[in-house]
Amino acid sequence: MTKKDNQRYDQPQTISHFIYSKLKEEIINKDLIPDQRINEHDIATRFRVSRTPVREAVLRLASEGFVTVDSYRRATVRAISFEELEEILVVLAVLDRIAVRGAIEHISQKGIHRIERLTAKMEKYCSPKTQQKYREINREIHNELWKYVPNKYLLEIIQLVIDRIQLCSYALILVHKNPAFLDRSMKHHWELLAAIKAKDGERLMDLMFEHRLLILEFITKKNHTDAASNPPAGDMR
Repeated sequence: MTKKDNQRYDQPQTISHFIYSKLKEEIINKDLIPDQRINEHDIATRFRVSRTPVREAVLRLASEGFVTVDSYRRATVRAISFEELEEILVVLAVLDRIAVRGAIEHISQKGIHRIERLTAKMEKYCSPKTQQKYREINREIHNELWKYVPNKYLLEIIQLVIDRIQLCSYALILVHKNPAFLDRSMKHHWELLAAIKAKDGERLMDLMFEHRLLILEFITKKNHTDAASNPPAGDMR
């Protein structure tokens, strides 16, 4: 338990949200793993609060698909199936396609130059051995582009979808260790940059949609390969 965790949070209007945010972060970071039980009493003790705000936080996580709650009010961290990941990635592709149309109309030259620098930097890490750094810079590029999306409600939904995808971080890491995927991904990023510099909204929308579905293409290939050589694997961790 950290010193911050050991503080008493006694502001009714913020405590439930704080616990929700903390648990969500721990689920995404795999501090809480799929199928792990979330004990309301332990969490209440940890944060020195009553169980009411903890229950509210857990129910909010359940409504967003991060945990499941059974008829006995027992909560566990959800495991995402391949089929659900497939659906989530398609939703993200559609939302991102809409988002970049707004971004291209508002992006500054400073923003374009930053994306160009990040793209060149990312290429240096386009290798299975440095895929973690590649993914970090990739997130920076997308975050920079999203800064210019005028519809903040759209961005909130996109962030929620991305958080759900992070529940399958193991599958994403495996895909990024595939040299063929990295080569295609890097090629996409240079094409995205060219469309951004040209302020070509239609081209950027099509490229972003294709780019987002690239992960799905490679995960599908891997899933089919595994299914052909192994018994059914169940949920993705």
